[in-house]
Order: sequence, then C-alpha cells, then structure tokens
Amino acid sequence: MLFTLALIFAASPFPDPWAGAEAPQVVTVSEGEAIDLKALATPGHYTIVDVGAAWCAPCHDAARALRPYLDEHPDVLVRAVTISGQPWELAKSPVAAQLLGRRGRIPMFYALDGEGEVIYEGHDVERLMARVDRARARRSR
Repeated sequence: MLFTLALIFAASPFPDPWAGAEAPQVVTVSEGEAIDLKALATPGHYTIVDVGAAWCAPCHDAARALRPYLDEHPDVLVRAVTISGQPWELAKSPVAAQLLGRRGRIPMFYALDGEGEVIYEGHDVERLMARVDRARARRSR
C-alpha cells in the first residue's frame, strides 16, 4: 500500500498551485530555498507570501480563493514559495524550516505591509484576506 502511494505521488503531474495564474501580481520567489521575508515587501503594496506545494490540495484551494481577491485589489501582491519534492520531503526544505515552524503545515501565509512588517501569519486564507482588508481600510483613512 505504501509503495503504491509512493508511486502515485512520484508519477502524478501535480501543477504548481499558481500555474496559469492570470494575475500579474503573482511571482514565484522560491522553490524551497530560504528567503528574506522582509525583502519581499513592496512600498505601496501589501504582499502575501504563500508557502505551499504542488501536491497540497488545500494549497490549490487557497490559490483559487485568492485569485478573485487579487483581481479586486491590484495593490495586493503574492509571492509564492512553492516547495518542490514529495510530501515526505517537506521537512528537508530550507524554507520549510524557516517559515513553517515545528508543525510544518501548509499552506502557510504571511502578509506584509509596504514596510515589510508582518501583519498576518497563519494557515487560514479567509482570515488572511480579512486582515489585509482591515489594513487597507486603515491606510485609506
């Protein structure tokens, strides 16, 4: 059974969760390499760092939920960190050790303001969008 599952994961052509994204503000910044989170911030924009993997179904669901949000909010950028490899190799990724913590659960999101301050850290895409909306509303006052 375990061998069969290993063959399925090894042979499955899972696409990147952001593959084919029409939103111009989506850029893949890492395929498992460590990153400088604060350096991903862009002045005048909010930046969502989406840590996921091609084999992760919740990662695909989150990307689908974020696409219309990006269409409505051109001041929000996504920097995708797509961890390559197989599910059992997740812990070997330098960026996983850096951004996922002990639990190692994906998807993981960070939202940064224009100065690079983290305004959200967590796994819930709905809470992520709500937190960015609150920050956007405060900025527009």
